[in-house]
Amino acid sequence: MSENIYDAVSTFSKYEPILEGYFTGSDPHINEWCNSNAESFAKYGVKGKKIICEISIKYLEQIKQNQDNNYISNGCKYLYYRIYENIQEESEYSDITFNFYKKLLEEYVYKKISILKDNTEKINNDIFGKLKNLKELYDNFYKYEKKKVCGDDSCGCAEKCAEIYKTYLEECNREYYSPFCVELQKFGEKFNEDIRGNDDCNQKIEELQLFNKCNSRIVIIGSGVVLAVIVFSLFALFKVS
Repeated sequence: MSENIYDAVSTFSKYEPILEGYFTGSDPHINEWCNSNAESFAKYGVKGKKIICEISIKYLEQIKQNQDNNYISNGCKYLYYRIYENIQEESEYSDITFNFYKKLLEEYVYKKISILKDNTEKINNDIFGKLKNLKELYDNFYKYEKKKVCGDDSCGCAEKCAEIYKTYLEECNREYYSPFCVELQKFGEKFNEDIRGNDDCNQKIEELQLFNKCNSRIVIIGSGVVLAVIVFSLFALFKVS
């Protein structure tokens, strides 16, 4: 399974209603495994244990029924994102959250699905911020696809996507090879393909600038530099001869 949590974000909307359904259900009984393994979150009391442990277990049991490893892997990443989201304002809980997530998978996933191993990197506040914005990009894009209204019309949803995307242009023009920027590039390509075919919105919204090493602007600039070097070299050789 992929170690990159960013490439799972486009699927998060599949898992959100599953997890949310457990928040509105009856209070779960705190089992012994949760008593011993959720002690790290003692600051949050019984309510914290319910959210972090019991609901997580119920959620994992449900997504395992799918029996598709990619589906389960992405669902696990979504769970990790949500666990971190619940306590992300407490920076000292980053390591505790990560270790708890790993123990949770060992106990409730790997024992039954031995070939599935999750090597997702530890989330910190920087990674969480990017995950949150990437999720918001896809949430707004799916609203736009379904012609839901954001502001005046569905084009408003696409405009929100463009606003978020543009905040990372400088970073990703510089670090286009990073896992986050690679995933953001995929979003940009998907967005541009869709917006081209939408006559209502493509007059209002420009296509998103792509920033990978094959970006046409970079290629043109690079080609221009190479051409200038060749011309200068030929001129120098002509003068010498």
